[in-house]
Amino acid sequence: MKIEIEDVDSCNKKIKFEIPHQEYDKKVIQYYQKLGREVKVPGFRKGKVPIALLEKQFGPEVKKEVLSDLISEKLNNAIVEKDLRAVGQPHLMEVNAEEGTDISVCASIEVLPTVAMKDFSGIELEMKIPRITDEEINLTIETLRQRQATNVTITDRPAQDKDLLKVDFTSKIGDEPFEGGAAQDQIIQAGSGQLIEGLDKGMIGMEIGETRDIRVQVPADYHSKEIAGKEVDFQIVLKGIQEQKLPDLDDEFAKNVVDKDYTSMAEMNEKVRLDLENYERKEASKAVKKKLADQITQQNEVDLPEGLLKEQVKFMVEQNRKKEEKESGQKPHDHKHDHDHDHGHEIEVTPELLNEYREPAMKALQEELILDQLAKDLKAEVTQEELEQEVKNMSQLLGGGNLQQVKREWEKNGILARLHSRMKRDKTLDAALEKVTVKEEIVDRKDLIADN
Repeated sequence: MKIEIEDVDSCNKKIKFEIPHQEYDKKVIQYYQKLGREVKVPGFRKGKVPIALLEKQFGPEVKKEVLSDLISEKLNNAIVEKDLRAVGQPHLMEVNAEEGTDISVCASIEVLPTVAMKDFSGIELEMKIPRITDEEINLTIETLRQRQATNVTITDRPAQDKDLLKVDFTSKIGDEPFEGGAAQDQIIQAGSGQLIEGLDKGMIGMEIGETRDIRVQVPADYHSKEIAGKEVDFQIVLKGIQEQKLPDLDDEFAKNVVDKDYTSMAEMNEKVRLDLENYERKEASKAVKKKLADQITQQNEVDLPEGLLKEQVKFMVEQNRKKEEKESGQKPHDHKHDHDHDHGHEIEVTPELLNEYREPAMKALQEELILDQLAKDLKAEVTQEELEQEVKNMSQLLGGGNLQQVKREWEKNGILARLHSRMKRDKTLDAALEKVTVKEEIVDRKDLIADN
């Protein structure tokens, strides 16, 4: 089949081709033969109905359906043969189908534009990495130390700040108790700020067995509407005191840190510093890769098909809707119901929405198209083995499980595709970073914050 492709602009093309009338006639006859095996015509057995009779009874419908199917098939074949990266379905513009002649077809289609990447090797980037301080190392070690803390029961002194207190309490607004305002054997850390302001600090100094009345003013934005903005009287009974005992900072402590192979405090300090430096380097690398993606995108702006832009706007509006529902505590609406009334679930991309979201939608799509072309140019592909290893790593972080089952579930809900896309993006930008100039600089964190 002869196919002609005419460029309308970078995002639109015309497809022209002809369907030989012999092929069309053959398809019509095949359709009648199939129809004759299925329909009942008085006086004839199934499969023995003359084609002339079928043509007389069903001719217009058959010819219309055959022509429609044949055009659709040939259009899809043309798109594949000419390697057109189609956006949406083609639109028929003209069909000339006179009896006994070849059928000529003309259709239009939106396509992704071809991106001819400009040389980006002259790009220069700064990668500023925060300097790791002794204070940061000490804070990290202190966190590990807290994990090894043990609780020791105290009987010979009153409650102090940071003690763990076992209490019973009741509470009232005026003279009236309220639902959820009483509990037994609650563990509370004194002075931690986890409770309504003034309540946990009000327990400091209590003796075991003591009962104390504490009045607090509940903030107006408190999560429980019943007591929000009101004065509440609590009666606290202290039943027990425990304090956290931290291990000494010695070699024995270092050896007991879970999932680490420290043999001494000196080695622990050294490896904690190295871990923190590696973390900051990775974070700085993420930031510099984002800058590189932005600069390459700015160098290679491309036209975008309007249909693709509308789909991106629709996607962004839907994502924002889900985010707002989550933040407001609403239950996301189930779109899988079978109601017979219209909820308006399908987002209509109005001119107002298109105007509001056009700029971020264009930026996201241009970057995606350009990085996709960059991946092809740099041959940055994610192998099946790399993808499986990443699935394994993430699955272990989430608690493990059957790896193949996890993979099937992620494939079903789209997580696997997003993971593959992220890995391909990282691999592409890693390869691109090797072709530009990156100036590394170790800086004080306060200077980095000031720059931002």
